[in-house]
Amino acid sequence: MSRGRPKEEQPKESWTITYYDVPTKPEIGGGSVWHYDVKKNRYGTWKVETFLPKGEKLPKKIKADKGKAYGKLPVVMVFKTSNRSNAKTKMKVWNNENIDYILSADKLPGVPAKAVILDVAVGKSFIESYKLKYNL
Repeated sequence: MSRGRPKEEQPKESWTITYYDVPTKPEIGGGSVWHYDVKKNRYGTWKVETFLPKGEKLPKKIKADKGKAYGKLPVVMVFKTSNRSNAKTKMKVWNNENIDYILSADKLPGVPAKAVILDVAVGKSFIESYKLKYNL
């Protein structure tokens, strides 16, 4: 018999939990592995890995088409030219572009590479509302 206070267990700092789609037969279905680490995120998971059942593949990524607008509606973007507090606020309007293409494009004409996007919307009414909101 040991003397003194019993030794307390230290809480784990990192652990993983594996979930299966078919718990009784994990080789049939897919699943996911949830990674926890107190140093990276103390409130929950920091990474989730999913794996598909045998024979299934991930669907192909959808690529936004350039030049296909939403029923002739303009896309309005308000941005700052940099992340500085005194950066100039500007507005850019595209009349024949898809918003998905604009949000996913690496480079946009008229928008600097280090611009901070404040708002993006589809429709003519947003042009006037953003002019009032951002004093443009």
